[in-house]
Amino acid sequence: MANKRRKKEKPKSDIGFNQMLRDVLIASMNKGQFPLALGALIFVILILKMPQKDVSTLVFRLLDGAEARELLGWVSMVIMVVVWYLHTRSLRRWCAAELDRISNERNSLQRKSLGNGLIKSSGR
Repeated sequence: MANKRRKKEKPKSDIGFNQMLRDVLIASMNKGQFPLALGALIFVILILKMPQKDVSTLVFRLLDGAEARELLGWVSMVIMVVVWYLHTRSLRRWCAAELDRISNERNSLQRKSLGNGLIKSSGR
């Protein structure tokens, strides 16, 4: 009998599309971008559920509207959403830096007034 080599099977991944979608939506909630993610998800679902003929008609109508400059409102909305995202991200970073600065100042004042080692951390 010939030696039969066993084929190494790939380990099955426990992470699938549903888990990925859940993680993306939870991350968007934590970062305050859930409405944007939900809108994009609904848009993708609507496009996927449309018949192929209707999707091509939609694309051609969008291109015709862009040529006629009728989509200026939609384009400005997309620009405002991008600017909103960038502003939110900068505010989040600014708030985190300010909280770090305030907590460092508080800790240094506590050390100065009470002496080093007299304050125990509440977490330990």
